[in-house]
Parts: sequence; structure tokens; C-alpha cells
Amino acid sequence: VTAAHGTLTSQEAYDKKDLSTMSDFLAPDVYREIEADIRAVGTAEERTEVLTLEAEVLDVAQEAGSYVVSVRFTGMIRESAGREAEPFTEIWHLEKPLSGRSGWVVAGIQQS
Repeated sequence: VTAAHGTLTSQEAYDKKDLSTMSDFLAPDVYREIEADIRAVGTAEERTEVLTLEAEVLDVAQEAGSYVVSVRFTGMIRESAGREAEPFTEIWHLEKPLSGRSGWVVAGIQQS
């Protein structure tokens, strides 16, 4: 799964309030934050359109037995029907253990 595909999948899961899917690719701390956001918003399903998406790897490192990759995502989104598209920039920090078969998880998201 590419980082850009992960971004689109995570946005779809967020819009649908699908915590089960999100738990597959979010680190526990990030999952708890997203879960709290979703519970605060309520049950109404949202529809976010990602109109354009660019990804740039900013950093790759090994830390405490894990690979850590920081990716800047930029693009245009429309957060609901009838609204104008808006630019966005986020930096995602993804982690994966150096050994084992587990996949990448989102360990942090910075809004810009």
C-alpha cells in the first residue's frame, strides 16, 4: 500500500466512522485521538473528496527498532458537497518494525 493510497483509504474510513478499519493502520495513540474526534462529531456520515494529492518523502530513519518515514501530503480537498475546494498540507509519520511481518502504521499526523 502506497502512502497516497493509505491517505485516501484513511479518509474514506474517517468519513464512514469506520473505527475497525482505522485500527488496522493507526498507532494506538493516534487511534485514540481519531476515535475521540469521531465520537465528538456524532454518527452522520461525511463525504470528503480528495481532488488532488501529492506526496513527498521528507525523512527516513531508524529509531528504537523501527523504520520511521515522514511524508508531506499536499493537495486539494472538498469537505462536503457544495463547498469550495481547499488546499491542505499534512505531514504523516509512519512506522514499521525493523523485523517481523507487521505493516506500516500512522504514528502521527501534523496539520500545516
